This record gives sequence, C-alpha cells and structure tokens, in this order.
Amino acid sequence: MKPATEFRDIYRVQNALKALERYNDPDLNTYIKPILLHRLGENPDLPESKKTVIAFSGGIDSKATLLIAKEFHLNPDAVTFLTSDPENIEKFCERNDIKVYFIYDEKYENVLKEAENKRFHPCGRCQKFITQKIYSFAREKKYKFIGFGDMLSVGSHSIMKIGDMYRLNIPAMLSLNKNDHIEITGEYPDRFGCEFLKNIHRKYPFLRRYSIQRVLRELRSQSIDVETAKKLIESIEESTCL
Repeated sequence: MKPATEFRDIYRVQNALKALERYNDPDLNTYIKPILLHRLGENPDLPESKKTVIAFSGGIDSKATLLIAKEFHLNPDAVTFLTSDPENIEKFCERNDIKVYFIYDEKYENVLKEAENKRFHPCGRCQKFITQKIYSFAREKKYKFIGFGDMLSVGSHSIMKIGDMYRLNIPAMLSLNKNDHIEITGEYPDRFGCEFLKNIHRKYPFLRRYSIQRVLRELRSQSIDVETAKKLIESIEESTCL
C-alpha cells in the first residue's frame, strides 16, 4: 500500500490516530497504530496481531480489506453472512490461506419480505441486521478487532468501540478509495448491489433513486471517482430493464 500524499488523505489518517489517543488501548497502539503510521510514510515494525475477523461479502471492498489485514499482520479470519452462493468466497479465502466462517439467521428472511411487501429500500435495514449478527459472532469467538470495508466513516469515526471490541473501518481509517481497492485486488466494480436489490429495482423502479443517492454519497466523499459512479448508476438503470 502506497503512503498517503494528498492533504485530504494525510488529514484523515491523522484523525484516525487521534481516535487511538482517545481510546488509549494497548492493543490499538501495538497493532493498529503502526498501520496508520505506515500509511503516513513511516516504517514502523508490524507485530503479528491477535486474530482479527473481517466482515466479508466477497465484493471488491471486502476483498481489499481482507488483503490489507493480511498484509499488515492482523492475522485475519473472514466471516460471511450467507446470502448467496459461497463457492467464490471459499475459493478466494482458500487461495489467500484465510479461514472463512459462514453464518446465517432465518430472521433475515423477514427483512427481505418486508422490503418486498412494504416497498422500501432494503440496504439500510439489511446492512444493520447483518452487522449485528457479525458483532454477535465476533463477541462469541472473542475477537478484539472487527474489520469492515466501509470507505465513508473516515478519520476519528473510522475506529469505534463496540463493547469490549473495536470496529475498524479499514479503508476509511487509511483513507483508501475504490481505485486503491482496484489496484489491491486487480478487480473492477461492475454493478451496484446484490441480486435481491436488482429484483427490488425491477419490482419498484422508483426505489432506484435511493440506490443512486448511495452512489452519489460515495462520490461526494471521494471514495469513488466520476467514471466509477457513472458505471454504477448505469448498472442501477439497467437492472430495471432485465
């Protein structure tokens, strides 16, 4: 991973360091601080961390997050809330010598049914439900760090205490964007959302506007560039024509 050179990126990483000062946790200072300093161009030792669990969907952002965690000795396992075929996820983790856990809760079906029956955009409630299940898994398995591929909650908001654990929005705390993820994974984002969301777009075309707003939110934060935003918005528009 290249050192940050843009003022924006340096400022965000420095604010993530301030979050460490606020928490003053020995494990954060030992294992996470060196990663942030590395992003600022320093060359500190990177000790082998305790096990970290990474929320892994199999998309480009979570793939980049998992690879970053491995590169910086966070000793990652992956956990996937099973919403689709696990074969590609298993192959990726096996190829990178990473253990993956699959979890599920039948109550998730209620989230999907509500979205279909009550005609609301599913992403917010879906994400909240899955996040809580991952927190529960991490708590049960006694992980100290939970990594997510979130690019939006930058700076001091990218590191959050969840009970006796820490949520690390790893791309956000390092001020990485989609182009960085493309470089790390060698993959390109080709569509927005999952198959269920595509079905929702077809059934209720007016909900496309909320998906487009989510893309524009990432564009405003400079997590993605204009060309990527255009491709994602085109995929949203095309999903109603299939």
